[in-house]
Amino acid sequence: MVKIQNKIKISLIIPAYNEENYIEECLENAIKHSDGKFHEIIVIDNNSTDRTRELAGKFPGIRVVHEPEKGLTRARQKGLEIATGDYLAYIDADTRLHPSWIKIAEKFFSKHPEAVSLSGPYRYYDGSIPKNFFQHITWWVGGPINYYMAGYMVLGGNFIAKKEALLKTGGFDKKIDFFGEDTDIARRLSKHGKVIFKMDFFIYSSSRRFQKEGFIKTNWTYSMNFWWQVLFHHPLTKEYTDQRLENNLEKKDNIEKVQKKGAEIKAWVVSSFFALAFIVTWVFESFDWHKAIPLAIFYAVFVFNTFFSIRCFSRITPPYSLMHGTIDLILASLYIAIAINIDSPAYFIFFTLLVFAVSALKYTLLLGNTGYDAMLKRKILIDMIGVCGCTLVIGGILIGYVRTSIWAWVAIFILANIILFYFWPFYRIDVLEDR
Repeated sequence: MVKIQNKIKISLIIPAYNEENYIEECLENAIKHSDGKFHEIIVIDNNSTDRTRELAGKFPGIRVVHEPEKGLTRARQKGLEIATGDYLAYIDADTRLHPSWIKIAEKFFSKHPEAVSLSGPYRYYDGSIPKNFFQHITWWVGGPINYYMAGYMVLGGNFIAKKEALLKTGGFDKKIDFFGEDTDIARRLSKHGKVIFKMDFFIYSSSRRFQKEGFIKTNWTYSMNFWWQVLFHHPLTKEYTDQRLENNLEKKDNIEKVQKKGAEIKAWVVSSFFALAFIVTWVFESFDWHKAIPLAIFYAVFVFNTFFSIRCFSRITPPYSLMHGTIDLILASLYIAIAINIDSPAYFIFFTLLVFAVSALKYTLLLGNTGYDAMLKRKILIDMIGVCGCTLVIGGILIGYVRTSIWAWVAIFILANIILFYFWPFYRIDVLEDR
């Protein structure tokens, strides 16, 4: 981040609690649209349990500071204590700066040195067009009215204040958890200078709270807490719903549902394809089916096993990479090769051995990337046992014990699958656990 000398030094402070879905775009826009004019950019990690800190730390020049005590006002106060700029700009982690934001701020404070704070409204980037339109109208009507009637107004996710004035107020009230905290600081700042609210000093924000709690209810809650602070100097609402936690849990639940459905569909499609390959071979190839019966039974159980294996492990497999896609194509080709060689025991078992080996390789490459290493290791162990079994069968075939070796392998394979499904229900996991 290149710094440019300015008349005023503005520190940008972004409180963030479990904002892995928003923090990157927030920082990208802040860097891109500020032209290096921020004295510093600070992310206050408010004891996040997701990847917020990690993602923010990837940006060069961004200072990530940990605040272990959860709470919006505590995070804002931490920013006040550590920032070195003359002016402190506070935005939320789900907001996006536009190119004119920093220019408006610089121009305003250069013309109005007596002002101690500048704030403005939200414009929403992720709601429907009708809802965003009504929210826009609400801001244009309600914003100026509330501001002129109260004499001050600050929107906590979009304001700049003089650090000196903030220190004179005693900083942010840590006893306030959420609603009314911005009106509280605005009221106390107004005793030290002008607190200005300008409609053109807007910032783009997520409308997730409105989407979750409803347009009317959310506006009513914010309005009541604004005026309660103005009139009685404390918020009306003590409790609030943490939309970051709610949205992350809901998103995680939706992702798991999609993964489960996708895995189910993939299992049916792939298994049906392999079964079709076998049926086509049965119909169009001419060979001694009496000798091929044990291999046909084995193939049927093999496809059955593959269905449940795909249904289980596709749910924990990361999005396709070129490498994993290539491995899956190799496995599909090997299954077709097995079906085609149903009357050739040696080739049939050889291609089966390769399936086990390639499958073991696939899941070995996934170790450390899914959070289910214990399951993957058991799957790899099963595949390697399959490789050993196929090797023994090929040895039996080569020394002349063809039917005995095949039937013994089929019996062992069927028994192994019964154990996997009933006594050790490896593929029947409805709630995935790393066991």
